[in-house]
Formats: sequence, C-alpha cells, structure tokens
Amino acid sequence: MKPDCEFASPWPASPWPWRPHHALCLLGAIASAPTLAAPEPVPVLRPYVGLAFAHDDNLLGLADGSPAASDSRRLDLGLLVDQRISQQIFSAALQTSRINYDDLPQLDNNAKDLRANWNWHIGNHLDGNVGASYVQALAPFVNFHGRERNIRAQRHEVVDGGWLFHPSWRLRAGLSTDRLTYELLSEQAGNRSEKVGELGLDYLAASGSTIGTQLRHTRGDFPRPQQIGALAVDNSYDQDELKAKINWLLTAKTQLLFLGGLVQRRHDQFPVRDYRGVNARLNANWQPSVKLGFSFATWREIGALDDVTASYTLNQGAAAGATWDATAKLHLEAQFKRESSDYSGTAAIPAAFADRKDTVRSTSLKLVWQATRHLRFQAQAYRNERSSTLPGNSYPATGILVGSRYEF
Repeated sequence: MKPDCEFASPWPASPWPWRPHHALCLLGAIASAPTLAAPEPVPVLRPYVGLAFAHDDNLLGLADGSPAASDSRRLDLGLLVDQRISQQIFSAALQTSRINYDDLPQLDNNAKDLRANWNWHIGNHLDGNVGASYVQALAPFVNFHGRERNIRAQRHEVVDGGWLFHPSWRLRAGLSTDRLTYELLSEQAGNRSEKVGELGLDYLAASGSTIGTQLRHTRGDFPRPQQIGALAVDNSYDQDELKAKINWLLTAKTQLLFLGGLVQRRHDQFPVRDYRGVNARLNANWQPSVKLGFSFATWREIGALDDVTASYTLNQGAAAGATWDATAKLHLEAQFKRESSDYSGTAAIPAAFADRKDTVRSTSLKLVWQATRHLRFQAQAYRNERSSTLPGNSYPATGILVGSRYEF
C-alpha cells in the first residue's frame, strides 16, 4: 500500500529516484516509457530483449577530486503477461539482466525483476489486488561508496481491497510485507522487514474527485543491530499514521493529489530519537495539450535510506518535470529534483555521529524514439550534485545512457 514511484522501474527504489547510480535504470525507463505508436491489440504474452550502454563519471559517488568513471553494458531478457478473464485481470513482468562494468569488473552481476499481480473484482462493488515482487540488483551508491559488490534483494507482498458500499463512499483496507537484505556483511545492519496494515475511507464526488482519510500502522524489524563504536543499537520501530488523502480534479487538465497528516515513530531502543510530526506530499499534474504535460511535487516526510547509520531521515524537497510528444514516435522528458535529508534522529544516540544534513540536486533529460511497433530506442543524460555536512560525502556525478528494446 505504499505510494507508487513516478514510473515503473526494474531496479531498487533509490532515495534519489532520478539518479541512475549504476546504469541499471535505462532499460527500466525504456520498459516504462509510453508507447508512442498507434494503439493496437496487446497480446497476452510479449517477450522482449534489450541492450543498454552507460557511462558515469563518478559511479561510486566519491568525494570531489576522486572520481571513479565507469562504462557498463546491460543485456535484458524479459516477458510481459497481460490477461483478462471476465472481470479478473492478471499481469506479470519477468526480467533477468546481465550487467558488466569495463573498469570495475568486481561489480559485474546478474539482476532479477519479477512481478505479478491479480486485480480481482467481485461484482461492481468489491475489488482489489493480490500481488508480489522480487527485485535483485546492485545496491545504489548513495551512502556506500566502496568498490565491493553489494547485491540488494527486495521482496514485497500485498493484499488489498475496496468496498463501494454507497455510490459516494468507498471503504478500503490492505496488508503488505516488505523485506530488504544485503549481500555485503558490512551493510547487513540495514537488513529489515516491514509489515504494514492500512485502513481508509473515501468520499467520491460526482466530479470525479475524492477526499478521504487513511490510517496506517507499520512494524519495522531490524534483525541485525547497528554497531556504533562499542554500542549495538536496535533500530526496530512501530509507526502510526493518520492522514488526509485528496485527489482533486481542479479542471479537466489539472489534477492535485495530497496525502498528509500526523506521523509518529517509536523505537524499541533509545526513545530519545522517536519522531512525531506532520508529514505531507503534494503532487500537481497539468496537461495543457494532448502532447504537452507538466508535473510538480513537494514533500516533507520521514523515510529510510540505504545507510546503516540511520533508521530514518526527515526529507524535504521539491521536483518538477515536463513531457512532450514531439511527434507520434518521438517523446522527450525533463526532470529536476532537490531534496534535503536531516539525520538528526541518529545524532540523538549516545556515541553516534554528530548532526548531519545532505542536499541532493538531480537533473535529467530523456529522449525516446519508437522506431517501429516492436523496436524502441532511448537516450538519457543526467547531472547530480550532493552536498553534505559529513566530511567526504559530497560529490558530483554526470552520466549518459543509451539503449534499445525489441518486443516480439
């Protein structure tokens, strides 16, 4: 029941979603890019093959003056499944990949992205999803900058449903489980599992807008303690959220989405670092024409990072994006994001690090060309800059990715 990312991705979600840290993003973005050719009947089974090349001048995210440039190649083999039986919709996306690095062969790895979902319906009033996914890939170099291979595996299962008990009212509920594990022993303090239960009630306006409330409880368990000097810290926690959820169709071309309210996190150990405050996220989408679209977002919320020194950070940021279908086959996309992360919760632990704050700016430009109904090409350029109060943790990174995918 967690909020979806802005586009589907076959690599693990990153705190900086527009930075492809290890060249794994290209084929995922290609897979999720809109089909620009004229719509045709979609076959039930769609196998595909993809090939991508990438260059990153600072793949490991090293500090200024010590970049680690790397070129990489990626080969994808995949299968898409899309089947409707009466009201039931079954879908799956299965992909295996081989990634090789020219300058850092110790990072070579096999990635997997396996997803399946059953969108179930009972009559006209009951519906929901039963789904699962498994993603295995090289962990992003956000806070870990070593040259050792660190494979991260993510498992997710979800069961949710909604009941339209009145033409204007809908009750929804869901249960989900997330598990995260790291291959590298030094990073295994970040291994965790999260069990989430959610309950919501929505009012459905005749205009198509919705307004509702959402109650969520999360139990987070960290099986391995975080070692800070001689101190072993248990980062397990309970988190409760009560939020308002609004989807407002302001006009036929403008949509506002808001999710915000009170969040409280209580740690099993060192309650001095507990959190209680308002979290909120506002997204705005504006489609002035069929070919041109804009998106804006701003947020203030706590979240977890790929960093064994923190169970959470307080993240504040803003993002803007634009898409343009220049022709029936040519699609352009630009994105900018700025986010600051406050690690003050960690500094509350005795013997832990001092107050830390990071700021990341990300810019990307992407071009997709649907050459034929089966063949797609893509090119992407990006620039990322990170500034941190933690010595040695500030860095710039620039990269280019090009690739193609053929769908049979």
